[in-house]
Amino acid sequence: MGDRRFGSAAIGALCVAAALTACSDSSSTSGDSAGGRAPAPAQAESNDLPRRAGAPQLLLPNLRSLPAEDVQIRRTGDGGRELRFGAVLANVGDGPLIVVPDVGGDCPPDQRHAAQSVIGDADGDQRYDTEIDTPAKTVPAGCMLDHPTHEHWHFDASASYVLTRPGRAARIAATDKVSFCLRDSRRLPGSRWPGASQRYDDCDRTSVQGITAGFADDYDVETPGQSLPLADGLPDGIYCLTLRADPANLLRETDDTDNAAVSAVRINGTQAAGAPPTACERSP
Repeated sequence: MGDRRFGSAAIGALCVAAALTACSDSSSTSGDSAGGRAPAPAQAESNDLPRRAGAPQLLLPNLRSLPAEDVQIRRTGDGGRELRFGAVLANVGDGPLIVVPDVGGDCPPDQRHAAQSVIGDADGDQRYDTEIDTPAKTVPAGCMLDHPTHEHWHFDASASYVLTRPGRAARIAATDKVSFCLRDSRRLPGSRWPGASQRYDDCDRTSVQGITAGFADDYDVETPGQSLPLADGLPDGIYCLTLRADPANLLRETDDTDNAAVSAVRINGTQAAGAPPTACERSP
């Protein structure tokens, strides 16, 4: 049986272009227009980093998951079903996300500690200039997983995926920690980041990973891990698919409350279709 899918356009207009950086509250929260307000994390830890007297302000990234793309249902080898989708991590902040594998920290075997390098705004113009603005401090950022097939490290807990019913907290299916190799895959539309250029485009055992402000890292529907299982007997109906960047709040960014995007998905057998965004506006 062929796949049944709907593209990102069917979910609703994305909050991108110049308005992307202003999406908040009822207007949009990283994907409001694509399926409802994004729920705030249960706890949002403070990202205010202490600064020395006279030290420059910090140019922090701001990560957001954009609404799921190319959502579809596929049959699995055992005759079951899975919901598959593409995911996009966007950096809509003032500074780049920079993650460096190092030897510090306490990580499990076959993992490597991750450190986040935070840029200082040396000239105070609130824009990242690679020739002027340099790293001001390094902070712990969790662990990186060894990906032997790709021969590089994946940043652990880059995103989480959860499927729920509208207005209910109980999880139908979930993946709490999805690991990515962070890089600049797609430039965001809009004029907020003039002159921004791709800086992180490769991953190996020693490479610095990151997402430049004004860029996004995308993982298409064919990428392993871009799926959630659908239980046998799951009834047809409308469900809420929530994608959240940095679910464990491991990274320092300007705002931890806008990391998620919710899409309303109508499931009908082996078909997936967009549903009215209002269906998931009150999802927990």
